[in-house]
This record gives sequence, structure tokens and C-alpha cells, in this order.
Amino acid sequence: MSTIYGLSDIHGYYKEMLDSLSLVDLKSDQSNKLIFVGDYISRGPDSCAVLYHIKQLEQTYPGQVVVLSGNHDQMFLDWFFSDLENHWLAADIQLRTTKSFFEPSQWNIIYDKLVDLQGAPFKMSQLIKDELERKHGELIKWLLTKNKSFFYETDNQIYVHAGISEVDPELWKHATEESEFTWKYPAETGPFYKDIIAGHISSAEVAGDESYLGRVYWDQENHFFIDGDTPRSKTIPILKYETKTKTYSSFEKTVDGKWIEYRITELN
Repeated sequence: MSTIYGLSDIHGYYKEMLDSLSLVDLKSDQSNKLIFVGDYISRGPDSCAVLYHIKQLEQTYPGQVVVLSGNHDQMFLDWFFSDLENHWLAADIQLRTTKSFFEPSQWNIIYDKLVDLQGAPFKMSQLIKDELERKHGELIKWLLTKNKSFFYETDNQIYVHAGISEVDPELWKHATEESEFTWKYPAETGPFYKDIIAGHISSAEVAGDESYLGRVYWDQENHFFIDGDTPRSKTIPILKYETKTKTYSSFEKTVDGKWIEYRITELN
């Protein structure tokens, strides 16, 4: 019996990601899979470390780890590979994500150069790109390979960062615009012919219930929302799916910091 694990919206929270990944078993069964559903960077302090760890997992478990793209990942790549797009850098508050790619001493040198370029935003942007390319070129090339990885489909599920067009079950792959895969808002709920596992929008927001902060929300139909709003909850929920029993479960922490598994859907 193989297992599929899904998690999303890590947002640069490396320690929290490692804590959640401790619940994932890829070793005992090579048919087990781990689906990363996007938004690995921005907001948290360790975006660079998050990317390197996911890249290493993909290399260590070939065919078992799937890495999808989220809107924050797309914005970063749009900025990096465009001479005109500066939106991502402008949205990087206090350059927190950018700084995660450099040691403090390296960043101090770069920062002094940026100060000298004040008033020339495109030159400042290009300086940062050049330094990222020099230090992390292979990592960025790897991330670029995920640029069009918008969904992962199984016999019973669709994993996607934000959502899909659900107007016609037979035509969703053609009807969904690229921006919907990573930016769809608001969340859609209700019945669909496959289960849709998505991040992007906080599970608490979709549920309209703050008790779902840091937890998975199931709409009692075919939608599972797994964005735990990590910056607020400091928790990255894991959705676990058993392919034989077709049941979903997740985990929550006890007051003493231990993970306890709980079932979301019941056996048919």
C-alpha cells in the first residue's frame, strides 16, 4: 500500500519544514510519493535553505518527489529572467528573502554596493541577480525547470498550488489558464470528479474558522486545503493519502511537541 504526502506554502521556514518532513516516509516503499505544492520562498528567513533541501530530496528519491510551482516561485523567476519585471524584488520586505542566499559578510558587501546605486533601481536589481547567479546559478536553473510544473494528477487526485477551472471536468486541463494554477482566488469548494489538493489560500480563510490555522481543511466534498499560513502558525501541515484505503489523514502537535496522526476521511 503506497502513500502520497502533500505539503505547501513553506515560505522560507526551513526548521518548520524539517519538522513536518519528519512525518514523511519515502524509504520503506519506493512507490511512496511526496508532493510539494509550491511557494517555497518569501516571508520566512531561510528561503535559500528550503530550496536546496527540496532539490536534494528530489535527487535522493528520484521519481518519488514532485515539485510544483507556486505564485511566489513564479514571481521570483519572472524577476530573475526579465529585464523589465521588478515586482518580486519590490515585494521582498527588507530584502529578507534575498539576504537568505548570502552569508552576512557577503551580504554586507553587496549592501554597500546597493547603497551606492540608490536611485537606479534596475542597476540595483541587476547587481543582485548577478550575485545570485554567481553563487547559486545551479539552484536557480533547477528552480526554472519547475516553472511550468503546475499540477500533479493521479487516478483520484489533482495536486495544484492554487486551483483549476472546474467548469467542465473533462476539459479542465485546457480550460485552466496558467495564472489560475498559481493565482486562483477565491478558493472553490464543492463536488468535483477528483479530489483537489491546493495551497495558496490559508485553510483557516477558506474554512472561515481560525481553528484551522496550521491545519488541513476538507470541505466535506472534493477539496483539501493545505496552506497552514506558516508565517502565523509556524506549522506546515502534511496531508497523507493511503492509496489502498483511499483515506486521508493529517497530523497535529500535542502540548509536549509530539505529532499525533488523525484521520480526516473515514473508510468507505
